[in-house]
Amino acid sequence: MADTNKPIDPKHERLLKTRGRGAGKDYEPFIKVHELSSQGESVRIRSASVGRVHHLLSGIELYAFLIFDQFEKTIDIREQYPLPIEDTLDICARLGIRHPQVRGFLTVVSTDLLIDLSSGKQLAIAVKPSSELSKLRVMEKLQIEKTFWEARGIEWRIFTQREVTDGMRENLLWIQPYLNPDMTNHQELGVADVQDLLYRLEPYPQAKVTRLCAKLDDQYELDPGFHLSILRHAVAYRFIRAPLDKAFHSWTYGDLALRETVPVAGVNNAS
Repeated sequence: MADTNKPIDPKHERLLKTRGRGAGKDYEPFIKVHELSSQGESVRIRSASVGRVHHLLSGIELYAFLIFDQFEKTIDIREQYPLPIEDTLDICARLGIRHPQVRGFLTVVSTDLLIDLSSGKQLAIAVKPSSELSKLRVMEKLQIEKTFWEARGIEWRIFTQREVTDGMRENLLWIQPYLNPDMTNHQELGVADVQDLLYRLEPYPQAKVTRLCAKLDDQYELDPGFHLSILRHAVAYRFIRAPLDKAFHSWTYGDLALRETVPVAGVNNAS
């Protein structure tokens, strides 16, 4: 039976009626973490750029997401973005590739991350371990995505763990807890709080900010970790611009800058 004559997976057909539509806080990913039989490294995380909870299916996908979420020109991130099955069927027919399917049912091809930039451009990102790129079937599926996006004038890229330096990985894991959707502390942090922190750090331009934050806790008789917590939250939510490729414990005051853009206000707590 030709692929075009095969039925769509009933579950996928049902999900397509409500998933993968809209943008910003209204977007709902095609696949959600709790729907996976084995969650592994999957995670739900709040974004600074969009202000909603996102569903990421692997550790590498989390790193890619955090990097783009910190990118100042990012205004929207849509994860697990489904491609219209009529388009992917057509692409497979033209390329001579078997359409993704399970037990005779066609399955939806999805792009891991679709990034909207303030310039009006978009980036489509396929996230894969580098070890997977030597597999023919993996490359065939990636070719489907590449063909779909390039036909629409949208840049398509592959993101692997090689894109993440050791310093970047350390920094992303450092801010990740502050984007946890279940974390309620410090949700009232505002620009004035961040400005106060930078004002207190400014007289010591050569000091490592992590050590200086501990000294400021003593100086102002505050609980240990108070100033560092503000710094972590401020970086996570894009109040402060910091060099993510340089490990956070090496940062000095000169590495930090208050961003001109105001972080997204409010969070959509939908699952």
